[in-house]
Amino acid sequence: MESAEDILADPSSIPYSAEVNKALTPAREILWNILTSPNEDPGEYVPAKAWLEAQGKDVDDIIPYAGTLSVIERAQIANWFETRVSLTKEARVLWMTRLPIAHAHTIFIAFRIRKDPRYKMLKIPDLFRKAWEVQLTGIPTILRDVDVDKECVESLEEEMFENTDRTGVSGNEQWGLDVGHHQGGWNPYIDAPKLWDGKKREGDEGELEVRLTQN
Repeated sequence: MESAEDILADPSSIPYSAEVNKALTPAREILWNILTSPNEDPGEYVPAKAWLEAQGKDVDDIIPYAGTLSVIERAQIANWFETRVSLTKEARVLWMTRLPIAHAHTIFIAFRIRKDPRYKMLKIPDLFRKAWEVQLTGIPTILRDVDVDKECVESLEEEMFENTDRTGVSGNEQWGLDVGHHQGGWNPYIDAPKLWDGKKREGDEGELEVRLTQN
């Protein structure tokens, strides 16, 4: 299974979701401007750039903050950025871990925040300030309350039931094939999120045969 670093290093590994596309498409032009002319006035408030200036850093310095975004969400955003903005793998050095993708994270977090009625009427600069607060501090209370036990179970379920290339043979619906059919014909994969099936592994029919183990 690929590590988080491997996933984030390859923007082609996780296709972007409809939510990512909806959140970022209106900002495509501003993200292009930041990518191609990072020293120029972006024309709107960009908290990540203001942070760089306040820290005395250059616009091409690394910005290591992604708040509460998961590895999968960050990979989806990176995939969208390369597909819709940079358009080439050769440009990765200009945006990965840097200002352009940092602002894309801010925009996506702001999109999520705006779903909360408390922040629905905020103007863009104030909305981005709230988003940057989450992104910089990693404190998620603005977005949602965190149930640690629930998130741990969700992470475990993803590793157990995802059906992708990066899981190898185990990503071809192997769960339970060593014990035979489940009671009542239950299929543990039937309600798995489509995201876990985003890069489906092509196996062979033999992998789907029940193989009982000897005690």
